[in-house]
Amino acid sequence: MKTIFTVFFLICMYKTPVSAQWTQSDGPYGGSAVCFAVSEANLYAGTEHGGVFLSTNNGASWTAVNNGLTNKKVYSMAVSGKNVFAGTYGGGVFLSTDNGTS
Repeated sequence: MKTIFTVFFLICMYKTPVSAQWTQSDGPYGGSAVCFAVSEANLYAGTEHGGVFLSTNNGASWTAVNNGLTNKKVYSMAVSGKNVFAGTYGGGVFLSTDNGTS
């Protein structure tokens, strides 16, 4: 019985196609992405030196949304409705009330 189970298991393993689940994105400009936040179709990335970036197409392209952000070392992010919070290294927490526009 153990032999039959082993053979069945091996057949199932080899018949199941294995495909990649990940696709590399160029990522946001301005340094490596340290943190992410998501709100509906908006994906925000905080970077070490470039501030906050926004993607509306699942990471295919990125736009800097740093108007009023005086510290661009963003290490944590959170989103609540249209409010985007960016926690910075040594500069406190910044709030955008318009999806990161300002």
